Amino acid sequence: MQKDIDISAPHGVQQTIKMDILGMIHSAANPFDIIYQVAKYLEEASSEAGYAQNVLENMRSVYGLALRDKKLLTDELNDVIARGKRIKEAYDTGDFSDEEKKRIEFAVTLHRKNAERLKELIHKAEINGTSMYVEKE
Repeated sequence: MQKDIDISAPHGVQQTIKMDILGMIHSAANPFDIIYQVAKYLEEASSEAGYAQNVLENMRSVYGLALRDKKLLTDELNDVIARGKRIKEAYDTGDFSDEEKKRIEFAVTLHRKNAERLKELIHKAEINGTSMYVEKE
């Protein structure tokens, strides 16, 4: 029994993502990057804002923090450092009350400590962590 096929959609609507995936595979892209690219496509196709970011955060939690994948930990470290810099710049250029300054200083300190923690996890991942890269035979 044949299912009804919607022929109203132009042929190859998904062709771009299909070719992007193949291109990433052929260029030996990290599997996490491929998954994230597919998640961004699905977010756009479904109009579900935030889906790709949610996928990224879950990959970082499971594979980065739990399974210690160096790439995802490094991505997270770069994000933490960038956020910390933006907070520090806002602190240096803004006009804040004493209470607000205390909160911002606390946030800067937490970002610095989180960056140090991630650096240690990256070091451990380099020594004995896992990787999602496919080993070629």
